[in-house]
Amino acid sequence: MEGQDSGRRLELALQLMRLGQLDGALQQLRMLLAEDPDHATAHALLAGVLLDQHRLTAAEHEASLALRIEPENTLALHTAARVAIAQRRFAGARLQLAQLLAQNPGDAEAKRWQARVAGLEGRREEEGRLLNEALALDPEDPDLLSDLADHHLAAGRVAQAEEWAQRALEMEPGHADSLISMGFVLLRKGKIEEARDHAIWALQQDPGDRRALSLLVACKARSNLFLGLWWRWSAWMGSLGDQRAILVLLGAFVLYRAGLITAEHYEHKNLAAYLSVLWLALVAYTWVGAGLFQRALQRELRTVQLNKDF
Repeated sequence: MEGQDSGRRLELALQLMRLGQLDGALQQLRMLLAEDPDHATAHALLAGVLLDQHRLTAAEHEASLALRIEPENTLALHTAARVAIAQRRFAGARLQLAQLLAQNPGDAEAKRWQARVAGLEGRREEEGRLLNEALALDPEDPDLLSDLADHHLAAGRVAQAEEWAQRALEMEPGHADSLISMGFVLLRKGKIEEARDHAIWALQQDPGDRRALSLLVACKARSNLFLGLWWRWSAWMGSLGDQRAILVLLGAFVLYRAGLITAEHYEHKNLAAYLSVLWLALVAYTWVGAGLFQRALQRELRTVQLNKDF
């Protein structure tokens, strides 16, 4: 009888998670674990719910419990890897993902998360290779197609990003990550209102979705002359990759210094002053723009929290 109750609670928790009702899923999983504290899958699912609620320490604890009970539990390994990525513990995530692929070389989800780690560490070529390997294993996963869209957009390949995002939405029209990916594509194309609509559609599913809130704030930034210019500059620099972006900044600094030395050599004091002011303005603009964007995002997050509590 207890086994049947556990099975029903587990199924109900899964249904609630699919509907985005995380608090209800949390309650069911805690009731299940009160009856069966050694239920590894319940611990793993609870870790996933806590991760979606951005409660990383609690999620890490539950994932560790699941792995302690069943060290080869696939769901527990997946969740533990996701928690490690959220905490930016990439070495630990790589180990868990490698274990998953050793158990099942055809695990497309593990490949996708390997690609996510590579992207976060700035290894863009490896990220693309891993995403294509995952695509060969599961060509109809909207999460994967959305990640491919993000990968191409980060590299400045807007048309390819749009193609992958559109393909994902054709498979699952309400897929939140794909809506956000398409929103960023539309924003890059200057279609601010359409991008905003995509952010709102995603937020209707999860008001606390940080990527959707970032998209919404980016739409507001693009409507502001000051932040709009910063956003374009930031997007362009991001598309270059870390190494080329550093080279651009170094090149700009070398040009500034060369111009300054030349102006001082020929005693063009006004020109030297203008160059110094221009360089300081560029540095300040880059720093202040990022700060203003983050403050706008935090304001949106506080608004969402107040609405949820209300």
